[in-house]
Amino acid sequence: MIFKRAKKNTTSDHIAVTLPQIKQAVRQFEADMPPAINRTALILEDKSIDVSRLKRYLGGVPRQKFYMSRETFEIFEESDKLVPYYLDLVQSAVDNYISDTGKLPLIEDAYLPEVHYRLLHSERYLKETPPFPLYITEEEMMLTHRAEHFE
Repeated sequence: MIFKRAKKNTTSDHIAVTLPQIKQAVRQFEADMPPAINRTALILEDKSIDVSRLKRYLGGVPRQKFYMSRETFEIFEESDKLVPYYLDLVQSAVDNYISDTGKLPLIEDAYLPEVHYRLLHSERYLKETPPFPLYITEEEMMLTHRAEHFE
């Protein structure tokens, strides 16, 4: 009986939150931390955010999972959980390629600055190809999966 009562109390902490609320909580977490600690301290091995550490900013622990890219700091809902995995994988490959060659690994004559996966794969920078296109932004050569970023 004690176990059941304790279990009920822990689930009552679970709340529904929106993506903007999580983003705000992550920003507040980072602002409250010493300078040496940034938001990547919240990222677990599977790229999910340790939402239990955001409880004080949200008023409870979110029911749903959220994910963050370690490279771009972009935050995603459960439905997009593969995006941060591929962002981190490809961002690292792009950074290494640029460092080694001084060139951007872009598809030639493409309308948008789309990452050339086959080039990165053939040059051994990329082991796995994402199932969606990624684009290089002009802001610090960071990747995005959003084509509308360029419109």
